[in-house]
Amino acid sequence: MKRHTFSMLSLLTTALLLSACSMNQFDDLTFTDGSFPYGNNAIPADAPITSIQALKTEKYPQLFQSSSLYNYQYTTVVEDLYISGRIVSNDESGNVYKTIAIADETGAVVIGVNATGLYSFLPMGQKVIVSLKGLDFGAYSNMPEVGKAFMSDKYGLQLGRISQKDFEQHIRLIGSPEPSAIAPEEMTEAKLKSLKATDYPRYVILKDVTFADGGQPYAPNDGATEDRYISVGSQKVDCRMSSYANFAQSIIPTGRVNVTGLLTLYGSTKQLLVRVADDITPAQ
Repeated sequence: MKRHTFSMLSLLTTALLLSACSMNQFDDLTFTDGSFPYGNNAIPADAPITSIQALKTEKYPQLFQSSSLYNYQYTTVVEDLYISGRIVSNDESGNVYKTIAIADETGAVVIGVNATGLYSFLPMGQKVIVSLKGLDFGAYSNMPEVGKAFMSDKYGLQLGRISQKDFEQHIRLIGSPEPSAIAPEEMTEAKLKSLKATDYPRYVILKDVTFADGGQPYAPNDGATEDRYISVGSQKVDCRMSSYANFAQSIIPTGRVNVTGLLTLYGSTKQLLVRVADDITPAQ
């Protein structure tokens, strides 16, 4: 089973936020001065922002030039460097685990956080500023990710997740969440073929596609992750489904559907992370 570990302060914050969310009053989550009870309000709201794509291709392009199938290069950010965007993926349904993704107009990036229940603090469409100084950035099996390094028995030092306490010192919330402000990019066969490592992750929609395993549950009830494949022309996309997702035992549609989610990369495998059950809808 997943372990859900919070400090007493985080538990209190979670209760506060969940109570407010249930009333659909996100504005009540701010203090009287407009600051938030979650995150670091000392991060300047007018901090100089580096675009997410520039972070990958201009600031640290050398990290993504490896020819290795499983590139784990990373670097510690030592300068005052800020990115900003809106939350496009979180752990609301349980299908995405201990990560969020933010996107600006140039691209998106995954942030690994060693915490669960992140959606309570970071709902879809919430704008944030992230201070990268002191965090690690690079490739997690080729895909761009922000995290903290750890020692792997198999790969040595590689990117891992940021502790919850540390993460809260590196993120600032800005304004109220605006789910309508995020829109997925339609991903076609031609676009899928053209993507480079630095183009991942992406908030996308695959239109008029079918699952190879229609009629089966999305994932077995055994704690495992199931690979459910979608074909977009000649391009195969691995739609990863967790047994911990709250829709895991629902039945995969047999007809044509539209699927929204976060398109990620692992080695050379294209993986789509469905965030909630409503990401899968009948094709029109």
